[in-house]
Amino acid sequence: MTPPRQKRAREIRRRILETASEMMAERGPDAVSMREISARLKITKPVLYYYFRDKEALIKAAFEEGTKHFSDLQVEMDQPGLDLEGKLEKIFASHLKFINRYPEMPKCALKIMASPAGGTLAGLARGLKERNRAALRAMLKKESFSPRAAEDIVHMISSVITYFMAEAREKGAAAIDRSLPRRLARIICAGARSLKSAAAVLLLLPSLAAAEPLRLGVDQAVELALERNTDVVNAEHGRLIYKEKIREYWGTLYPQLSAAASYTRNIEKPSMFFGGNKIEIGSDNAYAASLDLAQVLWAGGKVATGIRMAGIYSDSSAERLRAARNTVRKAVTQMYYSVLLSRAMADIQEETLELSRQHLSVIETRYRQGLASDLALLRQRVEVSNNEPAVTQNLNYYEAGLLALKDLLGLSPDAELELTGAMGCSPAEPAPLDELYRAAMAARPEYRLADLEKRLAAQNVTLEKAGHYPYLNAFASRSFQGQTDDSFPGSDERSWALTAGVRLNLPLFSGGSVSSRVKQADLALRTAEENLASAERGLKITVKKAWLELREASQRLASQAAAVETARKALAATELRFKSGLAGQLDLNDATLALNRAQTLYTQAQHDVCSASAELDWATGK
Repeated sequence: MTPPRQKRAREIRRRILETASEMMAERGPDAVSMREISARLKITKPVLYYYFRDKEALIKAAFEEGTKHFSDLQVEMDQPGLDLEGKLEKIFASHLKFINRYPEMPKCALKIMASPAGGTLAGLARGLKERNRAALRAMLKKESFSPRAAEDIVHMISSVITYFMAEAREKGAAAIDRSLPRRLARIICAGARSLKSAAAVLLLLPSLAAAEPLRLGVDQAVELALERNTDVVNAEHGRLIYKEKIREYWGTLYPQLSAAASYTRNIEKPSMFFGGNKIEIGSDNAYAASLDLAQVLWAGGKVATGIRMAGIYSDSSAERLRAARNTVRKAVTQMYYSVLLSRAMADIQEETLELSRQHLSVIETRYRQGLASDLALLRQRVEVSNNEPAVTQNLNYYEAGLLALKDLLGLSPDAELELTGAMGCSPAEPAPLDELYRAAMAARPEYRLADLEKRLAAQNVTLEKAGHYPYLNAFASRSFQGQTDDSFPGSDERSWALTAGVRLNLPLFSGGSVSSRVKQADLALRTAEENLASAERGLKITVKKAWLELREASQRLASQAAAVETARKALAATELRFKSGLAGQLDLNDATLALNRAQTLYTQAQHDVCSASAELDWATGK
């Protein structure tokens, strides 16, 4: 029987999850706060945080609770004897049953679809969708469908489920015909073997099954990478390991209790000689048991030093986690802007190509009128041909950059990704160097790690010196002994003992090993001090380089801001002069090249400002 306290805790947790799901369905996850949930439940916030450490944990728990039926459905699908039509009917009927049981679910699901792509809920929903689709593909593979046919059926299943949610959202779940799962399963099975029927089915339902591209701004891309990046995940594991190390060292301060027991069978009893006579001693069976207690009283500071060292290790692992997150943030931000740069460069080259084609059209007209030579015509055709490879090259750079960004984000190379951000970083004078140095020394994880390494080396010196000091501990023991020739000793064949005392160990001579370890620790401390000084120099160099790059890029962007418009006006004037016969083809191509160069330099400066800003943020530990 479940204890009343556990039963009450489960009931409170269930009420919290139901209330949170209902409120999130009404207003969306982002619009609901922990304070509002506690107010609706009429419980205090500490009670709410007792069950869920933060809002993200509550959202995840509510999502997992609401999707339990998917795993139950998978068990049903694995039952033998079900054909494809029966399996599809079970899938549709299960979703319809779930919608009827939780009427607010469609509204909440649609809120999740509308949530930011890089958010917690979107990530959970995306993971659930990928798992469910993988299960469907595995099921269809057993039915001997081709990969293309299987993918079409997966899309149709998604269409039906989306249709159910949309209808339930607008008209209520009761409005959906209960025979619909069976009829749709039959139609899809027929359509799966007939391309015409399959096309008809896809036209019958409003479908969201077509793969929508993942749309990411730069901040959303960073958040997605921080959730998926292997280095960040491993650094978090390291942080948790050293938190447990602290508990381990604290455990040595507490009394240590142990029990021992033994049984000995004397197959041949031991003997002793007395006065020339051999005398057997002992009995056939010997029993012994003890309960021992030990408590460290003083260990020359070893225990306290060990606890402090574990704390420093824990701090170091936290800094390594921050360093990994900062590095990933910088890498993703810079790669994101590099992809935007490649796309912008491709657009510039496409515009240049289009201009050269327009100019070719003008020259062809003039050639037919006898106003341009065949040499001018050939020269412009060469100009068009020379501009075409640059477009292809920059598009390839764009696609390659997208692949690298997907890798950083932990996405499949085939995932559809759309970047919604822009290189809108404004030119700005960076803060003074002294201010940036102070900020970097206070926040940069790499510098803080070097400082922690020095502190750790200092503690290690203390730890090794403790080898010269006495070791004092208290002990107590309750023991039992008994011997008998029978199965178990009687009252006159057994005895009990209780002892207690204090033990002092005083190291007198260790062959110089302790002194050697102390010297090694001293040398390690000096090394750590040198590393800290080197880290400070390296930090300042990194900050100053990033500062110089940002300042130079900002100045370059400011100077190039008007150049594009000027070059565009110059090209327009040259085109008019060329049509009037007042400018030659060389002037026209030079003006086109000048616009291309101005656009290229301006776009490159925009990218460099964004990239240098990310570099400076990383260098100062932001």
